[in-house]
Amino acid sequence: MGRARFHRSSDGPRVEQDGPIDPAQLRLAERRLLEAMRRFHRREPLRDDLRVDRLIAELRATEGSGTPGHRGSRRLSLSDGELRSVVDQLVATGALSRSGHRVRSAEGRPALEPVMRARVDGLLRTLGASATPSPAEQVATRLGIPAALLDQLRASGELVAVAPGIDYPRRSWAEISERLDRIAKDGDLSVRRIRDELRSTRRHAEAILRRHREDRAGAGR
Repeated sequence: MGRARFHRSSDGPRVEQDGPIDPAQLRLAERRLLEAMRRFHRREPLRDDLRVDRLIAELRATEGSGTPGHRGSRRLSLSDGELRSVVDQLVATGALSRSGHRVRSAEGRPALEPVMRARVDGLLRTLGASATPSPAEQVATRLGIPAALLDQLRASGELVAVAPGIDYPRRSWAEISERLDRIAKDGDLSVRRIRDELRSTRRHAEAILRRHREDRAGAGR
């Protein structure tokens, strides 16, 4: 490989080579970056994409873990900047797609295993059945859903965290928001009006009103 030159781009500092990356190292880097993406999706199946720097960190986390002499133990000698250029090549060939600083696999994310998907669907049904749902953590524990997956449901938008201990399924929250918009046409929204309309507790009504105002303020920016 030739001498490296640093330059800046939308993704931050990169390394540009005077000469091409060694073909064997290039193939190895491409394979390990795609393997790192698959590991990420297996661990967090509800996330569509991740930052380029996190993808590289995912790759680095397993370096040196292979059995000596095994194909997987072959040393990758590229710098992070060079790996970013390999990511660019994977995007160019269609193996990855990019949106700003984030990339996603052309293979798509894996679906939840059927048993866990059924548990998640049960969680969403339970939480969506009432304007005063039980804490999601309690329902998840009862159904055998790990806390990490609950966090992923929130991050993916399947669950909307209105306040600590108060979560609604995405569809339920959309219905509540539309209902509040209709109520607001007849006068100002208040905690009391929301509580009476939804037949909720005051605590839930306060959280719903606060989140609804935040959402509408954000939409107006």
